[in-house]
Amino acid sequence: MSGSLLLLFVFLSAFLAPPLSRLLRMPVPVGELVIGLLLGHFLAQGVALPEILGFLADFGFLLLMFLAGLEVDFNLLRQLERRHFVFYALYVVGMFLGAGLLAGLLGVGLAQALILALVSIGLMVATLRDMGILGRAFAKRVLILGVLGEVASLVGLTAMEKAAHYQGLLSLLREVGIIALFFLLLFLAFRLAGLFLWWYPEVGRRLVYEEDPSAMGIRLSLALMFAAAVMSGLVGLESVLGAFLAGMILSYFLQKKHDLEAKLSAMGYGFLIPIFFIRTGMGIDLSGLDGRLLLEVGQALLLMLLIRLLPAPFLLLGGFRLREAFLAALLLAYPFTLMIAGTEIARSAHLLDERAALVLLLAAALSSLLFPWAAKMLLRFLR
Repeated sequence: MSGSLLLLFVFLSAFLAPPLSRLLRMPVPVGELVIGLLLGHFLAQGVALPEILGFLADFGFLLLMFLAGLEVDFNLLRQLERRHFVFYALYVVGMFLGAGLLAGLLGVGLAQALILALVSIGLMVATLRDMGILGRAFAKRVLILGVLGEVASLVGLTAMEKAAHYQGLLSLLREVGIIALFFLLLFLAFRLAGLFLWWYPEVGRRLVYEEDPSAMGIRLSLALMFAAAVMSGLVGLESVLGAFLAGMILSYFLQKKHDLEAKLSAMGYGFLIPIFFIRTGMGIDLSGLDGRLLLEVGQALLLMLLIRLLPAPFLLLGGFRLREAFLAALLLAYPFTLMIAGTEIARSAHLLDERAALVLLLAAALSSLLFPWAAKMLLRFLR
């Protein structure tokens, strides 16, 4: 099969993925990953992939991380009591410490344990909306946990990426100094932007204006995304982490960002992000799939849930009831988007071999099928 014909199949798959996913009762991103697996296994063997496919997938990856940062709702954090904030933060820290502890006890690699502990709120929001409880106090508390967990996941991925390129203490100190300078300049720019929008609030309103024919909000968003990605690369960080950070910054300044977010999501989830998921699936080698690997996937799923249950006492201290704490652990246990991103980062940094990466990708897909279903069943039982 020629590369052009394969590209046609990829575009058709991106179009057909939503109805097929709904038919099979799975989240659309999971369906796109599965379709990519099938394309790679049956049609792409020995075929040189077109360069445009790699470019579109990388673009989709950046936009996915940018939108993940844009999902961070700082209004929820402002509404949280300080006492509860401390316990929620301790819960998130406990997740990552628990992941490290389990890695040592069970012989799991630190990179693999970190990826299993990542938090992403994209699919969780969809689940809460589907359950009809998105506006309830419980859902808001879980979303706050998700926001804190997603920020901590960004820090964890950064630390993992730097550890992969460790070349001695002096080199590490130099890199840390460069990164610290980068964040200092970013903070200064952040404060200046805040002052500018305080003096000229109409500029912020123009950026989120629904009928703006120049689409200045879209232009600014993409400019920030690419600028942060390039700057992150210059200081030795992964470009996708810069895109995530840019999304968070824009989310902080644009409180009423629903229309802008809807436009970016339409562009991203309508075309570019599906290409990323399909391309990721095409890159997975299924030749090593066997019973033992499936057992490892099952163990990874249990670890994902256990990592979120171990620090549950902090949730009880933070106002959750026992059954709510268990339900929250289920809702936080399928970080599909960041788990895919983290696996790609770790694999490119040679922190994971192909078998470990396959286990994580399959665990990401299955957790997004099993844990939302289990959360819905538990909520129905608790009612």
